[in-house]
Amino acid sequence: MSESAWRLPLDGTNLAVLADCHIHQGGPQFPAALFPRLQGADLIVTLGDMGEPSGLDQLQEIAPVLGVRGQDDAEDIRTRRSVLVLSGEGRRIGCVFDARAAGLASATDPFIESKEAAEACARLFGGPVDVLLHAGTHRADEARFGAKGSALNPGSAVLPAEGSQPTFLRLKVTAEGCYGQVIWVA
Repeated sequence: MSESAWRLPLDGTNLAVLADCHIHQGGPQFPAALFPRLQGADLIVTLGDMGEPSGLDQLQEIAPVLGVRGQDDAEDIRTRRSVLVLSGEGRRIGCVFDARAAGLASATDPFIESKEAAEACARLFGGPVDVLLHAGTHRADEARFGAKGSALNPGSAVLPAEGSQPTFLRLKVTAEGCYGQVIWVA
């Protein structure tokens, strides 16, 4: 079962989802164009490889930050988990860094659901999820997941994969559904 579950506070919660930014002193930094696009988020969810806590601190100035750990994350209470479940309005969102390592995908670029995904969801999240948020490829992606869900990868707002644009994900959670949009950072 999930290491952590977090209840979304209100109907129509707006999430901003980032990953693979690798923020380090003297290294990559968030583009200035990102911050205005994050305004209005109720919660910023990070999916790993965010780098040093200074990047999380910058995001925290906009909205609360909660996330999962990747391979390039400093110790920080906000990203101490390997698995996170967000729930609200009857919706469940599962968060992991590497969907393939978690047994949820047989490939991640592009995403291909593994044959054992249902069992992995039960083990990791305590049951099926409406949305799987995953990272690790630096490329935005959307795929079918489970009977009626989606697997969403926000890409990277800082270090996108070759041939990709800098991106992050906006996700609105309501009683009617979860609505996602990949946002390009100009």
